[in-house]
Amino acid sequence: MLYYNIIGFTTKLHQADQVHNTNAVNEGESSVRQITIDAMATYFGFRGKTAVISGAGSGIGEGIAILFGQLGANVVLCGRREDKIQSVTQRIVEEGGSAIAVRCDIGVLDDVRNLVMKTIEAFGDIDFLVNNAAAFGGTRTFDKMTYEEWDRVVHVNLTGTYYMTNECLPYMTRKKKGKIVMISSTSALGKDFADPHYAASKYGMLSLAYELASELMPYRINVNSLVVGSTQTEMLTYGGRTLEDELKGHRWYRIGTPYDQAAAAAFLCSEAADYITGHVICTSGGNPMY
Repeated sequence: MLYYNIIGFTTKLHQADQVHNTNAVNEGESSVRQITIDAMATYFGFRGKTAVISGAGSGIGEGIAILFGQLGANVVLCGRREDKIQSVTQRIVEEGGSAIAVRCDIGVLDDVRNLVMKTIEAFGDIDFLVNNAAAFGGTRTFDKMTYEEWDRVVHVNLTGTYYMTNECLPYMTRKKKGKIVMISSTSALGKDFADPHYAASKYGMLSLAYELASELMPYRINVNSLVVGSTQTEMLTYGGRTLEDELKGHRWYRIGTPYDQAAAAAFLCSEAADYITGHVICTSGGNPMY
């Protein structure tokens, strides 16, 4: 069945390519994206599945939540800023999707447990988990970083990811099916010259994903990671950085978008990625290559 789905998906993408070649650039890109989303909705197997997405109120998490909603998943958006996640949830619902917002600080275990309880009350199960929420480092170098800043960033990014994964896992292991995606960063690969606490926590997520992928193979649960590069979000200008700063040395023709990251996350949660686990995909415009 999946073989035929991939043939159909490829045909849809060929149609998208034809649109791209025949329309004006802006109109063509818009049409390409819609045809691609339609193809993913048809062949990725999201309908009726429930996805929990942390840090879903803005940036990459917002992009993932919106795309998953467009693909037919029940989307559970969590984040510390309730107004933000409520706004994104409203957009998903207005577009015909299914979504709820639950305020949650992933570094607080009781918040995470409440999130899981609300998810089960609303949708009855958990199929996908996207660990996206993160605390930023404030562009601190090692010599300027405080013990408190280290604890804050590592606790949210790594311990919070552990909390989320550990509380969601029972709903995947009992049915021997599930997808977990870790949103890491090129900072984990030494592509940033500040924020060693942020870089260490993001590398820790990669190591955790490798270990989980191995342990969870008997349960047929796929665990993979995205190493995201420069993306047009609030974080892009965090600490006084500018778009021009990000473009320096960036050889790809543009900076990434939340949709770029969302599409990759959707692939890793899809039926098309059932034979992929313990893997890292760099969605960074080739940045780790140089």
